[in-house]
Amino acid sequence: MEKRNVTHWERRSRTLFRISFGLSLFTIGLMFIYALHTIFGWNIPFDLLRICNRWMEAQGWFSVAHLLRGLVLCTFVLYIGYGLDQWAGSYRAYRYFRSLQDVKQSAQYNAIYSENKELLMIIRCSQPVALTMGIFRRRIILSDGLLRMLDKQEQEAVVHHEMFHYQQRDPLTTFLLGQFALALWFLPILKNITLHYKISREILADSYAVHRLGTPVGLGGALLKLIHRQHSRSPQPFRMIYSSFAETSLNYRIHRIIEPDQEKSLRLPVWPVLLSLVVLTALSILLLWSLI
Repeated sequence: MEKRNVTHWERRSRTLFRISFGLSLFTIGLMFIYALHTIFGWNIPFDLLRICNRWMEAQGWFSVAHLLRGLVLCTFVLYIGYGLDQWAGSYRAYRYFRSLQDVKQSAQYNAIYSENKELLMIIRCSQPVALTMGIFRRRIILSDGLLRMLDKQEQEAVVHHEMFHYQQRDPLTTFLLGQFALALWFLPILKNITLHYKISREILADSYAVHRLGTPVGLGGALLKLIHRQHSRSPQPFRMIYSSFAETSLNYRIHRIIEPDQEKSLRLPVWPVLLSLVVLTALSILLLWSLI
């Protein structure tokens, strides 16, 4: 049963990523072509946004054409701004965590769990912190407050959970989908897909931890303790590129452990899907109408 569930969530996460990434690249690509034409006057055939713009100007809707240019500019500003903000935040967060690092404990945990002497970073912090941050120089950050709260089996479950995020480069994929969802805000389905993708990755990381330990007891205990402490958790001090053990669907993940044979189906909400389809359909109709 568990193997079939893991296969389901792996397939689901791949599908969500491909849909979101493909849709985002298609939309960003059209806007990029439109921007090149507007700035440099490049005559690129079958440019949907350029055709729409010319059609609107021919109808005398100059304000709509200007709004289209504004939308393209806003999209690129949001896309680039979000990326710079996350990169800068990650740099500041890494320096901050370095200043809190317990070198002795970090060496002990790296000796147990990793051949990489710098993979696990234990920081002095009373709040429960467990996350994997970064893209090229990924690190697993654990707080001594979290380690004191958990028993040995629960600690192992958390470490293996974060090891999955580290090995699969989940901070990178969630960052990319989040960047597209923010920049392409007029396609609300991207925001929902990003959330469902994060849930899928957390469930897969949980399954990996259970597989490594051979029992769900440690993982379930850690999740229950984090829910109990959730009201006292402080927010992350920086906006950064990361995947966190305790931020996504704790209740749903505990339900899967308690009743694995009665797994609830997660579905995308209807209205964001319909609204996004309307936006894409409208663009397609304008293209076909302009070509006739």
